[in-house]
Amino acid sequence: MATVTSTDNKGLIYDSFIFSLSLLAVANLCISLLLFFQPDIVNVVVIMNLFLSVVFFGDFLYRLFSSDGKWQYLIRYGGWADLISSVPFPGMKIFRLYRIAITGKGLYQFRAEKMADELSAKRAEGALYVIILWIILIIEIGSILILHVERLADHASILSAMDAIWWSFVTITTVGYGDLYPVTYAGRFIAIILMISGVGVFGTLAGFLSTKLVSPRKQTDKPSGETPGTYEQKIDILLARLDAQQELTAALLQRLEQYEMSSGSGMVET
Repeated sequence: MATVTSTDNKGLIYDSFIFSLSLLAVANLCISLLLFFQPDIVNVVVIMNLFLSVVFFGDFLYRLFSSDGKWQYLIRYGGWADLISSVPFPGMKIFRLYRIAITGKGLYQFRAEKMADELSAKRAEGALYVIILWIILIIEIGSILILHVERLADHASILSAMDAIWWSFVTITTVGYGDLYPVTYAGRFIAIILMISGVGVFGTLAGFLSTKLVSPRKQTDKPSGETPGTYEQKIDILLARLDAQQELTAALLQRLEQYEMSSGSGMVET
C-alpha cells in the first residue's frame, strides 16, 4: 500500500516554507481576535489571509496530485484540513494547526546531517523561499505599522488597509510610487526600513536568478551520471594502466636485451 509522508515527499525546504506560512496564518487569526476593536488593522490581516488562502489551496493541489495515495493524503495525512484551511474565511485558518502538527513532526524527525545536506544541495531554492516569506512578512508588518501611525495624522494619504498594503508593496519594489506617502516621522522611519529591506530582498533575488541561469550551463559541461566519486575511480584506473604499461615496457626491454645477446653470439660464431 502506498504511503504518503509530507516531509519525505515534498522536501525539507518546501515543507519548512509551508510550515512558516501556516504559523503566520494562525498568528493572523489571533491578531484578528485580539485587535477586533481596530477594524482597519484587522482588515490588513484579512487581506493577507486571502493571499495565504490562495497559497494554501495551491499547496493542497500540489500535495494531492503528487501523492501516490490520494485518498490516504485526503483522509489520513491532513488533506481535508489543508482544503478547509484554504477557504478564504479567517476562522478556517484554525485548521492549519493540523498541518503544523504533521509537518512539525516530520521536520523534528529529520536528522541534523540530512537537514544540512539538503540545505547545502538546494541553497538557491532555500534562498527563494526565504525571500518570498520575508516579502510577505515585510508587507504585512509594514502595512500594520504604517496604518497605525498614519491613519489619524493630519493630511494623511494612507487611510485604509488597501492603501497601507499598496504603499508597502510599492515601497519595497520601487522605493515608493508617489501616490501615497507618509507624513509623520514614525511613518518615514518605517518607509526607510522597508526601502532598505526591499533593496536587500531583490538583490538576493537577483543573485538567485543568476545562480539558476549559470547552474544548468555548468551541469551540461559534465557527462551525465558522473559524480565526484567517479573521478577517484578514473585516477585509480589510470594508475593501474600505467603500472601495467611499465611492466610491459620492462618485458620488452628484457626481450630486446636477450635478442641483442643472441644476435651478438651468432656473429661471433660466424
